[in-house]
Amino acid sequence: MTRTRLSQSLILTLTTAALAVLTACGGGGDTDTTTPTATASSVTLQTYITDNLATEYSKVWVTIKQITATDSTGAVVTLLDATAAPVVVNLSSLADVGQFMSSVTLPAGLYTQVAVTLGNDVQLVSLDGATTVTGKLGSGSSDFVWNVRNLRFDTATTGQLVLDFNLARFTYSAATGLVTPQVDVLSPTDAFRKFVRQQAHVHGTVQSVDTAAGTITVHDSRLGTGVVVSLATDAVITNEATGATLTLEQLAVGTRIGIKGTVTPGATTADPITVSATVVHVESTTLRARGEGSISAINGSLVTVKLTDANFLPGSDSVVIDVSEASFPHGLVSDLAVGVVVSFRGQVSGIGSAAVITANTVDVRGAASSRARTAHPGHAYTGSGVRGTVDAVAADGSFTFTVASSGATTAVAAGTYTVTTAGATYHDGTASCLVAGATVKVVGTLSGSTLAASVLDVHGCAGQRHAAQHGKR
Repeated sequence: MTRTRLSQSLILTLTTAALAVLTACGGGGDTDTTTPTATASSVTLQTYITDNLATEYSKVWVTIKQITATDSTGAVVTLLDATAAPVVVNLSSLADVGQFMSSVTLPAGLYTQVAVTLGNDVQLVSLDGATTVTGKLGSGSSDFVWNVRNLRFDTATTGQLVLDFNLARFTYSAATGLVTPQVDVLSPTDAFRKFVRQQAHVHGTVQSVDTAAGTITVHDSRLGTGVVVSLATDAVITNEATGATLTLEQLAVGTRIGIKGTVTPGATTADPITVSATVVHVESTTLRARGEGSISAINGSLVTVKLTDANFLPGSDSVVIDVSEASFPHGLVSDLAVGVVVSFRGQVSGIGSAAVITANTVDVRGAASSRARTAHPGHAYTGSGVRGTVDAVAADGSFTFTVASSGATTAVAAGTYTVTTAGATYHDGTASCLVAGATVKVVGTLSGSTLAASVLDVHGCAGQRHAAQHGKR
């Protein structure tokens, strides 16, 4: 019997300000065993997911349906209920990332068990993307429940619980098709040190709009009421049904929207959760699919995207999207090239590996909006990114770096460039990672010898080194 180890992990983290479901490589740690001394009747918890990269599979797709916790009296509290719209997650896409999942209020006190309900199917994509295997968590067809018992988690005093669903110790049997899990307990300090960024998908109705502050308050069925969405620099609001660009003033209360952004939890549980978004979609009821990934092939208007994120369980490593009728909040059709990262929304036809997405919107990561292109007509998009070595960092956060050679998918020549970082987001690493000698990939626009960064990847920073070490076990 052949058994393959899956080099990933899934961590569940609870704090007095946040409940986090994370995924990261396993480690050591102990649960808190202090006697509960509750000082409040309830606390607000938020849920995140994160993960480290696999070494034996490029993608590990699972479906999360529900998370519950049981207190010392046997009472069960629901932390996440996604049974009506299960959350599909590619664990390998969440390296060093906290993916915001839910926000709930629950009684303060001692909790002794956590149960995670998953769809039974687990899709394993080979490193080369050529093969997708559908494994099972259980021998039947029903959902699979992971129970973690004998815990001592006091929301009033301990603040955090970290459960590591350690995929590095999971096994897959080709003979039975079963994936056997392993669950460990990690130190919360170790887990949160791996957070490079915290992301959120918000899908809900607009409660209010503050045009002066540039914010939208949203009610999300999973994240709760009062999620404050701020618009990042060069943010765009689009109507997915028509492709039209809207102003903040045109966004009506009660409108259903979808955004992806970076989460900033409040300083206390009473503070609102804020999300910084670059794109806000006014959602159409006919839209069924959304996803993200890098372009691997282009054939006319048919673009093959190697998926890293999707709200559907894909039948293979990639999906074909038809961009002939799509609007582009950021970028142009001419910016599409192999290696470029895009996110898309649209309708699905066909199933499994034969599925085709007719895209309503395609967003090119790091590209400029139409407004920015009009303001800076001489700026050129850098495509899949420019990689170089940092020479020096200025006080304002800008830096100079040297590009050794021109990339295959970008017209940026070898040489030294100045990179401006105002308004940029970090896909890997943080601003503190920018030091002389660091390797950085910059996605943005070029004018002369100045690169205006939209997205920055700092290689080997923050959780990256930690993940790489554990991935070799």
